[in-house]
Amino acid sequence: MIIKLAARIGTGLCLMILVWSCSNIPGIKDEEPGSFIRVPFVRVLLGETSESSTLGANHAFAIECIALGEQSIYYSSKPVKVWANGRTLTVENHNGLVLQDELDEVNIIPRGNDNRIKVDGMPYRGIISVLPYGQNVRLVNIVYMEDYLRGVVPPEIGKRNKNELEAVKAQAVAARTYAMAHLQQYGNEPYDMKSTIYDQVYEGVRVENKLVNRGIDETAGRVVTFQDALISAYYHSTCGGMTDNISHVWDRKEIEYLKATADSGACSWSKYYHWEETFTEPQLRTRVEQYLSGSRGKDMRIDPIQSIEIVERTPGGRVAKLVLSTQNERFRFYKDKIRWVFMRATNQDLILPSDRFDVKIKRDRIGQIKTISFIGSGSGHGVGMCQCGAIGYARQGWAYDNILTHYYQGSEVKKLY
Repeated sequence: MIIKLAARIGTGLCLMILVWSCSNIPGIKDEEPGSFIRVPFVRVLLGETSESSTLGANHAFAIECIALGEQSIYYSSKPVKVWANGRTLTVENHNGLVLQDELDEVNIIPRGNDNRIKVDGMPYRGIISVLPYGQNVRLVNIVYMEDYLRGVVPPEIGKRNKNELEAVKAQAVAARTYAMAHLQQYGNEPYDMKSTIYDQVYEGVRVENKLVNRGIDETAGRVVTFQDALISAYYHSTCGGMTDNISHVWDRKEIEYLKATADSGACSWSKYYHWEETFTEPQLRTRVEQYLSGSRGKDMRIDPIQSIEIVERTPGGRVAKLVLSTQNERFRFYKDKIRWVFMRATNQDLILPSDRFDVKIKRDRIGQIKTISFIGSGSGHGVGMCQCGAIGYARQGWAYDNILTHYYQGSEVKKLY
């Protein structure tokens, strides 16, 4: 059953309190006596590629419908469907009857404790805001920061056990720091974070587990700082023995706490600590042609490859400059973009695991290339915290704050709220 209640306050006011009471995020500083910091919220973009979405909850929920500044509130215990109609939205009940149309915004708000909103069957904490986005619906999860982390840390750190709890804590603090530093990064867009690798992978309630929640709770409000400012808390899967300077991996200015750092084999247990991708010459040439065609905006064909030379390496051992030569041309590739040039021999949809590799070429009797092997170590860009290294250090008895300050040189862990 759905009950409508027209109102200017009530549920809508509760939503405003949730959204705006935490909107001004304080800086990192000692607070004046008697002051306090509210737990911040984060707005996470879940999707914007479907023309409709089915929304519900474990139990009863409120449906806040907003059109031209006017608000109507419905209550339901069964799912509703929200459709995009150009620049407005339409809400239908579970029987397909229209509740209201020509809406500017729809908010799905759970009622009662331990009630989770469901988006196309997937459970999430907090509130779901639905907005029109061309012919599609844009879904935004408004959730408190600590609850957001419950859906981020598991896919980022993987399934862990009790003796790896300190690595879970380190990941929680790094993820919290990243999110705090990127609030309002998209300007006027109605979200702060994307739920993909563009920011941090976020999968909601379905990935939560007790150990991760414990790690989040025991580090609640803690962030990594450098000179009293939130750091850019980059992290990656496996450094392969050493992380790298951010300026040597990407075209960005030097950052003092993101420098090449050895992990003394802490990540040597990772399946990506050693890897190899072997191509035939035609196979690798095709990969290069695909990359060049995409980057130059026209169909590119090159002569057979004659040589590949690593010209320059980073302090962490990654390839900073590579030259590929044919009979008539020389192609130069730089830094982390190299992974996108060659992709993988085993899966052309995946990039090379890392840029920390050597090149081994096998030739036939007349000197023509038969195979080209990239023999490497590590997975990911190599900047900031090595996640497998953090797990390795946790197994050795390191505390989470020592892990973080090891990978982010000169940093401090502070309690922000």
